[in-house]
Amino acid sequence: MVKIIQLSIVLALISLFTPESISASEGAEVFDIQKGEVVRSIPNSNALQKQAKELLASAVGFAGSLRIEPSDGIAIRIPLTPPQKLPNRFVSGTVTEVILFVGRIPSYKPTMLVFTKENQVVAVQLSGGRSLKAFLKAYKLYSPELKLGLVKMDIQNMDISQIKR
Repeated sequence: MVKIIQLSIVLALISLFTPESISASEGAEVFDIQKGEVVRSIPNSNALQKQAKELLASAVGFAGSLRIEPSDGIAIRIPLTPPQKLPNRFVSGTVTEVILFVGRIPSYKPTMLVFTKENQVVAVQLSGGRSLKAFLKAYKLYSPELKLGLVKMDIQNMDISQIKR
C-alpha cells in the first residue's frame, strides 16, 4: 500500500513537469520575427501583468492593415493570468492573451493582437512612446533599432540631450 502511494506521488510530480502541462502562469515569450524563433522567456509576475494591461490601455485605434506582424522586429506573447475584463473601447470581452509586435521598419507602428475568452481576436495599434519604451527596457528588450511610434507629446517632453545627431 505504501509503495502504491509513493508511486502515485512520483507519477503526479512527473506529470506536473512534462511539457504538456506548461501553463500560462509561466509568463511571456519573446519571439524574434527575423530568426523565426523564441529567443527569451519572461517569468510571470504582477508587474508583467500590470504592464500588459497598461499597454493595452494605450490602444489608439484598430490596426489598419491585414498584415499585423512586421517583417523584422519582435513579438511578445503575454498570457493574462487570470483572464481579465479590461475597460477598453476597442476590445470587449475577457482578455486571455495579448501579443505585442514592435518592428524595426520605420513605417511600422506598434500593434497588439488581443485574444478573448469569447474567441474574439482584435488587432489594435498602440500609441507607443515612453510606456512602451519603459516596458521594453524593464525586460532588457529595448534596442534603438525598434520603432516605438513616439507620439507628439512624447517628443515635446523629451530632453533635448537624448536626441542623437
